[in-house]
Amino acid sequence: MLRFVVSVCLLFACLTPAQAQNASAEELVRRMAADVTAQVRKNPEIANSQTQLTALGEQWLMPRFDFNRITQVAMGRNWPKASGGEQYQVVAEFSKMLVRTYSNALANLKDLDVQVRDSRNNGAADVTVRTQMIGRAKPVAIDYSLSSASGSWRVYDVSVEGVSLVTAYRDEFNGIVSSSGVPGLIAVLKQKNGK
Repeated sequence: MLRFVVSVCLLFACLTPAQAQNASAEELVRRMAADVTAQVRKNPEIANSQTQLTALGEQWLMPRFDFNRITQVAMGRNWPKASGGEQYQVVAEFSKMLVRTYSNALANLKDLDVQVRDSRNNGAADVTVRTQMIGRAKPVAIDYSLSSASGSWRVYDVSVEGVSLVTAYRDEFNGIVSSSGVPGLIAVLKQKNGK
């Protein structure tokens, strides 16, 4: 065990700062995928239970996703239009919706594997980790954009086959805020969460 720890320390010591940054972001994504996959496979009933999937999503996603940043970017130019209370509500409701959405996708992990392909340094404390879901005829590319500006790596965007989650929601949010204001967006998110 001591040899392993020393080997890992030496490996990180030999890496440039950018390589070390990428390696730790890659490791977070790799570890998160492996741990969640193991839980879904160990307890197959999870895949059929919305309550258990949501609990798993909350356990693994809430601490590792920067929902404040995701929401701010998704709202774009409309973020400053919202009062502090409205911003809090939008973050809470959007986070809840995203966790539910991702939790439903976790059920697929019983049959699929996540493979980390590589990573790209996007600047100071910002990395994109490229992965793919394998196990079907055609692998699905999923890229995780992470930032460590707050001291630990947290995901702030996910792109599936090149389509950014944040960009997709930005278009939807802009339309809702244009027609119904920020209170209308909050109402729509609450309605989606009520389903």
